[in-house]
Amino acid sequence: MSFGQSAPFSLGVEEELFLVDAETLEPVPLARVVVPEPGPRIKHELFASVVEITTPVCADAGEVLEELRRLRDEVAARAAEHGAAILAAGTHPTARGAEEPVNDEPLYRKIAAQLGPALARQFVCGLHVHVALPDEETCLRALEGVLPSLPEVLALSANSPFVDGADSGFRSARADALLALPSGGAPPVFRSWADWEARTAGLDYRRLHWDVRPHPDYGTLEVRIADQQTDVRRSAEIAERIQLLVRSAARESHEPYDRDLYAERRARAASEPGGPEAERQLEIGLPGVVRDLAERSLA
Repeated sequence: MSFGQSAPFSLGVEEELFLVDAETLEPVPLARVVVPEPGPRIKHELFASVVEITTPVCADAGEVLEELRRLRDEVAARAAEHGAAILAAGTHPTARGAEEPVNDEPLYRKIAAQLGPALARQFVCGLHVHVALPDEETCLRALEGVLPSLPEVLALSANSPFVDGADSGFRSARADALLALPSGGAPPVFRSWADWEARTAGLDYRRLHWDVRPHPDYGTLEVRIADQQTDVRRSAEIAERIQLLVRSAARESHEPYDRDLYAERRARAASEPGGPEAERQLEIGLPGVVRDLAERSLA
């Protein structure tokens, strides 16, 4: 699939979910057992206790909600057969990333080696929203136009205040952790599709972790800034918000947004009170928040 193959501004949404022991609610490395044959809807991820679910192409947030609920239910049912459950959040509040095993697959072993010391901080889960666009230039126009709004999306989606069993000081510790990656944060300025091709020549662009990026294989602009949501309805709501932002941004050209200003606003959004998920976690506190997250992941 490529640009123009799906209806303009249609949606695809990816959720990353923790697999946890049904009793202790601590992560369990069961991805390859729960998902013995990865497919287009349920896949493995870098860590052995994380799976990714991916909707088909959806027209609107209502379809996204229906598909995400169905896929969460399917993963939860598979996990239950092995004494496990799912937990949806940007971080697992009490898990220690340095102790979490990587999936024993060539791709993930290679990624782990490349990340080195930054690996331990990447035990995080995000909500990725794809919006279909008609062509490459419209995609780049939408990217530049939507970038100024991404700190607001981050603030609304923040859902990772706890890391390694302690208050991180952030509402979105995940957003801070992503900056440890070589391609964390804002993408460079692409003034033409030739710029994109030159920047990604010889690279697997799917391994570039910018907050927003073109995804030419899918024909979409992929917005990756949001934390994974516990309430599946909020995942659909954020997808709808991003769809509207991209639709508006695609209408006209935009001057490149100041990347330094973006970084400042992104840092504030990761730290200051914003959306309800992180505030709920902080209000409940450790250790009770883990049970709350697990229960609400299938509400």
